[in-house]
Amino acid sequence: MLNGRVNARVALVAILVVLAQLAVAGRAAAETPVVAPLVDSGRLGHPQRHGHRSLKAFLHHRGADSLARSKEEAAIFAPTPSTRSINPLVSSTVVTGFDGINEEQSFAEPPDGAVAVSPTYIVEAVNDELSVWTKTYDATGQLSGVTNVVSAASLDVFFGHNQNCYTGANDVFGLVSDPSLDYDAAHDRFMLSMISFDQFFLISSLCIAVTTTGDPSGTWFVYAFNIQPALNSLLDFPRAVTGSDGQIYVAGNLFTFDVLGNPVFQNARAYAFKTSDMYVGSATTGRVVTVGNDPQTGAAADSLTPARAVGVAGMYFVSASNAASTGSVITLWRWTDPFGSNAFTRQGWVTVSPYAQPPSALQPRAFPPGVSDCAQPGALCIATNDARNLAAYWSNNTVWATHTMGCTQAGTPVACVQWYQLGGLDGTPALMQQGIVDDGSPGQYRYFPSLAVDQNGNVALAYAHSSATDYAGIRYTTIAGGAQGPEVTLKAGEATIEESRYGDYAATAVDPHDNLTIWHVEEYAKILSGVLLPTGWGTWVSAIQIAAAPPPTGDFSIVAVPASLGAILPGANQIYTVTVDARQSGFTGTVSLAVSGLPSGASGSFSPASVGLTGTATSATSTLTVATTAATLGGTYTLTLMVSGSGITHTTNVTLAVQDFTISVTPASRTVSRGGSTSYTVTVNPINGFSASVGSWSLTGLPGGVTYNPLPTSTTPGGSFRLTLTTSRTTRRGTYTLTLTGTGAGVTRQRSFQLRVTN
Repeated sequence: MLNGRVNARVALVAILVVLAQLAVAGRAAAETPVVAPLVDSGRLGHPQRHGHRSLKAFLHHRGADSLARSKEEAAIFAPTPSTRSINPLVSSTVVTGFDGINEEQSFAEPPDGAVAVSPTYIVEAVNDELSVWTKTYDATGQLSGVTNVVSAASLDVFFGHNQNCYTGANDVFGLVSDPSLDYDAAHDRFMLSMISFDQFFLISSLCIAVTTTGDPSGTWFVYAFNIQPALNSLLDFPRAVTGSDGQIYVAGNLFTFDVLGNPVFQNARAYAFKTSDMYVGSATTGRVVTVGNDPQTGAAADSLTPARAVGVAGMYFVSASNAASTGSVITLWRWTDPFGSNAFTRQGWVTVSPYAQPPSALQPRAFPPGVSDCAQPGALCIATNDARNLAAYWSNNTVWATHTMGCTQAGTPVACVQWYQLGGLDGTPALMQQGIVDDGSPGQYRYFPSLAVDQNGNVALAYAHSSATDYAGIRYTTIAGGAQGPEVTLKAGEATIEESRYGDYAATAVDPHDNLTIWHVEEYAKILSGVLLPTGWGTWVSAIQIAAAPPPTGDFSIVAVPASLGAILPGANQIYTVTVDARQSGFTGTVSLAVSGLPSGASGSFSPASVGLTGTATSATSTLTVATTAATLGGTYTLTLMVSGSGITHTTNVTLAVQDFTISVTPASRTVSRGGSTSYTVTVNPINGFSASVGSWSLTGLPGGVTYNPLPTSTTPGGSFRLTLTTSRTTRRGTYTLTLTGTGAGVTRQRSFQLRVTN
C-alpha cells in the first residue's frame, strides 16, 4: 500500500514537473525587475495576526540525522578552551536599544535577522517583514532620536510584485526566507536579498531588491534570478553583501531533491551581480561559480560568508570546516573581477582551536517534568544549528569572522562563540589572532554571533546567550587593541521561548554617519501582549560605541633566526626562533605572532602564540615550528612572519627549503599499432639536493594485453631508464592514461602519460 502511495505521488510530481518546466521555459537569461513599494502592515508592539506559520527547515549539509548525532557527541569531542584574559579597560557605551519586529507582527518562525544603516535610516528585516527608522542628531553629532516610519512591511507582498519570486502572495506554496541587508554608501542605495521557494514544485529563485533612491521607505527595483537546475533545487542560506567594486556578492548552499522530496546537498555557490544595471532598473545577468572542497573534510565546502565592508575590488569569503565531529580549519576564498578575468580561488586556510558541533542551549524550564535531556521529546532546548561561519567583516586588509562552536566549560559541554582575524589576504592567509568568549563558569551558552569593525579597528561581537537560569537574551563583548573586553548585556531575555526554531543568524553594521557607531539586530525571548500568544520571539535593535584604544607607546622590532636553513624532506619539521625587542623604544603590551606563505601540506605554530613586553621584560622570544607532510612539494618558499600588537604590525621573512624529486616521462604521449611496441624515457629529477635512490616502481592504468619490461629496483637522482610497452593484437584501440609511481626516502611521487593504440 505504501509503495502504491509513493508511486502515485511520484506520478503526480512528474506531471507537475512538466507543467513547471513549461512555466519557467520562457524566462529570459537576463532578468528585468519590477518596481515595488513598501506597504506598512501595522505599528510596532500591537498584535497583528496569528495562524499560518512561515517555516523553512534548517538544512545541514550532511542531513538532520548527522547534525543530531554530532550534537549528541559534543560532550565527547568538545575541547576545553583556555580562557582569554579580559581587559576591563576596554570600555564601550550602549548608545540606544529598542524593540524591532516581533512575533505578533510576523508569520515567520524563526526570525533570521538582518540590518543595514545609512546616515539617515536604519533598516531591519526578518524572514517575512521589514521595518525602517529615521535617525536624528544633536548639534554635537550625537544620536538624539529614532523614529519608526515603516513598522512591518510584508516581504511576501513586497517580493510578490515580481512573479518570478515565489512568495505567499503570488504562490500558494511560496515562501521567502533568509534575508540579507546592506547599504552602499558610495551610491546611497540599500540592498535586500532573500531566497524564494515553491515548496511543492521544489523550485527557487534568488530575489534581490535595491532602492530606487536613498530612501528605503520608498520604492525598490525587485529582481528574481532563477536557481539552476530550474527544477528540484534550492539555494539555501544565502548571504549577500555589496562590494566596493560595484558588484553584489551572494554565497549559498545548493540543494537538490530526490523523488520523495528529501534535500541532498550538492555544493556551495557564489553569485555576482552588477549594481550599475540594478540601480537604474536595467535588465541584468549575474555570474555564478561553484565553490571547491573544504581542505579539512575533503568534501564540498558549505556556507561561505562574504565579508562585509570590503574596501578593495573583488570579494573575500570565509568558511569554517563543518565536520561531523571536530573541526579546526578556517578557509579564505577570493573572487576577483567576476565579469572580466573571473578568478575564484581558495587562498588558503588557517588552523584555529579545535571545535565540536554546538550542543543545544539550555534556558529556564527547558526540561518539563519527566524530561532530563535536550534530545528527549518535550524538551524546550534552543537549537544552535551547526558550526558554519556566520559573519565576516573586512577592516584594514584583514578579515574578522565568527561562528558558534561546541566547547567545554568547567567540564560542561556548551555552545560557545569563537572569533578570529585573518591577515595576508592576497597570499596564503595568516591567523593574526583568535579567541573564545568564555568566562570559565559552567553552563553559559553563547550562539549565533555577529560582528563589525569601526574605523579605529575596534570590534563589536554580539550574540545570543542563555543558561538554565537566564532566559535567551543578547550580550556582546569588544575586541580593541588586541584585548577582549568584558561581557555586557544588550537585552535580557524575558521568558522561556517555546518555538521549534531560533533565528539562524544575527546581523551587525557600522553606521556611516560616524563610522564609529555599531548597530546590531538579534532575536530574544520576549513577553508579548496577546492572550493566545503571551510569549514568543522579539528582536532588539541596538547601537554601541567603543572607546578608542590608547595610542601605542614606543615601537618594537623583530628578528627571526636562522633566516635560512638547509633543505628538509617532506614530513620533517623546521624550527625558527623569533625575538621581539622593545629595549630601545619603550613599547609595552602584548603582541601576537602569525605566519603566511606556507606551502600546501605544511602548517606553522608559534610557542607561545603571543608574548608580553613590559617594563621589566622588554624582549621576548617565540619558537616557530613549521611542520611539513608527505603532500608538501619540494621547493624554496618565502615565509612571512607577522608580529602585531597595539595597532603596530611588523613583518620579516625566512626561507623554507624542502627536498623532493619529480618524475618526468618523455615523450608525454606515444602512438603504437596493435601488436607493436614503443618506449619512453623515465628520469628522476632531484629538488634541493635530494639524494636518495628512488625505487618501488609501479605502473597502473594499462589496458588489457599490454606488457612492459621489468622496472628497475632503484634509480639514483638524475638517473633515467627506458620503459618499453608492448601491445598485443587483442589490445583495444583507444587513448589510455598511465601512471608511473616511485618512492624514495619515504616520499612517493607520480607522473601520468598517455598511450594511444591504433590499428
